[in-house]
Amino acid sequence: MNEVANSNRRVPNTGSVDSGVELSITPDAGEAKSRITGTMRQLCLQRLGARLKAVILTGSLARDEATWRQTDDGVRFLSDAEFIVIVTDDAEIPSRELGHLLCREVEAELRNRGILCKLSSGVVHESFLLNLGETIFGYELLTCGEVVYGDPDIIRNKSRRIPKIGQEDAWRLLANRTVELLEIVPELMADSVSLSEAAQYRLIKLYCDMATSVLAFKQEFVAGYRARAAELCELHERGALSGLPLDVGWFAGMVRRCTDYKLSHSQVGDPPLATRDSVLQAVAVLRSLWTWELAEMHGITLPSPEDALYLHMRKQRPKERLRGWAFVVRRRGLLDGVRHGGRWLRLALSASPRYCVYAAALNTVSSFEFQVSSTANSVQRTPPETRNPRLETALNWLPMANFNAGAVPNERTVAEAILWNYFEFLVETRA
Repeated sequence: MNEVANSNRRVPNTGSVDSGVELSITPDAGEAKSRITGTMRQLCLQRLGARLKAVILTGSLARDEATWRQTDDGVRFLSDAEFIVIVTDDAEIPSRELGHLLCREVEAELRNRGILCKLSSGVVHESFLLNLGETIFGYELLTCGEVVYGDPDIIRNKSRRIPKIGQEDAWRLLANRTVELLEIVPELMADSVSLSEAAQYRLIKLYCDMATSVLAFKQEFVAGYRARAAELCELHERGALSGLPLDVGWFAGMVRRCTDYKLSHSQVGDPPLATRDSVLQAVAVLRSLWTWELAEMHGITLPSPEDALYLHMRKQRPKERLRGWAFVVRRRGLLDGVRHGGRWLRLALSASPRYCVYAAALNTVSSFEFQVSSTANSVQRTPPETRNPRLETALNWLPMANFNAGAVPNERTVAEAILWNYFEFLVETRA
């Protein structure tokens, strides 16, 4: 497969893509992975031509840890396929719209061949690989990334420079998963008793990445979900996790169950997080880890994650705040700069856009306890005329609330606003 992946054959610009890997009637994950990488490689060649230097698969699919299910329609991946596309140094970085369009084209081609998978990509110069910093993403990209087009040495030579994982990045992973947990809000507002597989997957990935964050704080980070679950259990047996503000034995066991379920490719056995009570439990663990990690970073005991976050905001350097807001201004342009300038200036006095979105997500996720009954497994809806202070606080933190000031916010509208701000202002920058 690597020989095919790293060939320099140019493909004519036709309306259809053939990666040279024919799927069987019931394709397995290996065949599906070959089709995903092959289709991405050839469409990159078609769209970028001589500007293309390398295509690197990263994330769980590169580690052969992607979650997928065999369905009547073919192979359905719950995990995203993540790519880094590298263009030559003399080429201009294409617009993000081109990157999004490329992923949508690949997804459509894959659907036609019985593979349902969401793709994400970043188009960069090779220097990007030298400036990954003390990040989990950088560590796993350089150690587990798979070059599907180009010279394999493009990451192999750089893996010798892998640094340790910084505490800031480990906490950001926790905060990013907090934001992404808001995707299950519409389901929490429905009347179903059990969680859907998509909601369960979101909770399962939350537990796996809470473990990842803890291991990074303990300077025991390893690549791969299964390896991390084993490392967490080993640390627990050695008593190295006794300082965590939760039942460590229960947590390590839950992480192992979630890891086993995530990496199994059939739905055999009971899922570990199938009921609404699971949401309350996960949020409780999440809040306790927010408090513990931020306290570890600042060497002080704090009573709540909100207090810990506000302290972290006050410690943020002005240069880092301005860098984040400069990205917002560039992204939205002059018109929105004039329209929202007063709001942005007010928020800039407190924190960067990233921390503001994190504050909004923390307040909203913490309101889940008002949405889900721990006894009746039913939604506790707030009357529409009643204002929820947590939700109003969340909206006040957002760079762009996009919400009618006269209306009463509900969980769904606030969650949608937070997710929009997250994808608009956070995912494409480290600021």
